[in-house]
Amino acid sequence: MRSAVIIVTFLIATTMVSAVLFTKEGLEREAEISVKTAPDLTVQYLKAGRVELIPLEYAKTIAGVEGVKAVIPRIWGYAGISTYTFTVIGLDTSSIQYTSFGSIESGRFLTPDDAGKGNIVIGKLIAGLLNVKVGDDIILLSESVEANKFHVVGLFSDASSIYTADMIVMSIQDARQFFRMPDGYVTDFAVYVEDYEQPANVAAKMSFLPNARILDQDLLLRGYKAAYGARGGIFVTLWTILLVGAALVAFSQAVVVGHESKFEVGLLKTFGFTTLDIIEVRLVESLVLGFFATSLGMILGYVYAAYFNAPGLVDILLGWAFLPREFRLPVFISWTSVFSIYAVTVIPLIITTVVPAWLNAITDPELAMRRAAA
Repeated sequence: MRSAVIIVTFLIATTMVSAVLFTKEGLEREAEISVKTAPDLTVQYLKAGRVELIPLEYAKTIAGVEGVKAVIPRIWGYAGISTYTFTVIGLDTSSIQYTSFGSIESGRFLTPDDAGKGNIVIGKLIAGLLNVKVGDDIILLSESVEANKFHVVGLFSDASSIYTADMIVMSIQDARQFFRMPDGYVTDFAVYVEDYEQPANVAAKMSFLPNARILDQDLLLRGYKAAYGARGGIFVTLWTILLVGAALVAFSQAVVVGHESKFEVGLLKTFGFTTLDIIEVRLVESLVLGFFATSLGMILGYVYAAYFNAPGLVDILLGWAFLPREFRLPVFISWTSVFSIYAVTVIPLIITTVVPAWLNAITDPELAMRRAAA
């Protein structure tokens, strides 16, 4: 019964905690990959505290700032297909050599010759949902409910599943027509700085730009991690469950200092076991049970997150209104997480084993067996 209580308690606690930890680390790792593919600086236009379209003439002013290597205007927004919503990004194909969205699994990326021709590169999630491949055509409805046909020339790999999963990349001319964007305005500017400059220093030099908000990679990464950390607040609850589980195990160990344990100790002492030997036996038993239950719990937590997409946790961790079932959660296992889980399960179990084992071991064997028999 003691072994069953320990295994079940730790199995339930570590399964949930492992799923949250592995998923949270996977999301943070995806955020780091996504930020690396982002521009060094992103310049937006604010009016009354809200992001609005930015005039194209800002590009010349930004390009004149010392340390700026390239300024690429972008038009981006959202498009719906059936019940799904995807991110559409329009790029200036004449400066395409500066952009990066990760690797291409099949087909190719856009080239300067694709300007205004309706060619697009899509993420694997979109390809799976719509059952399309390189060479197929898809229809997107604009905000004015007009049908626009696009030709798929490339498919992103899943090296960064979150960043490119629901992304459609096209030329800025096609995006302007699709979103009916007024001439002379874009959504924002992607700014790339010289290798010898720090993005933060270049951003400081742009402080004279009126109504401008400048985001660097470090700020984006901290924003991602803060969001995932806040949404992972459920982790605190699950960690509490884990600690409650440890307390239950401690209670179980204390209660078991009864007839069965006393008889076992008396029998062992009769065979010549010392007090230290008995404590050592109990510690080894706890170590075996703790490692087994915790290891099995981590395996189940990984399977729950990686293969079943963590139902009940995914919406809390990501916080998105809608996630297609085809989207696969990024799961990552680090030695830090594994060590932390073992530390808060095995160590408390060992500690709660020592005192009951010692109390049993110091009892006179004949007295212990007589009391156990009674």
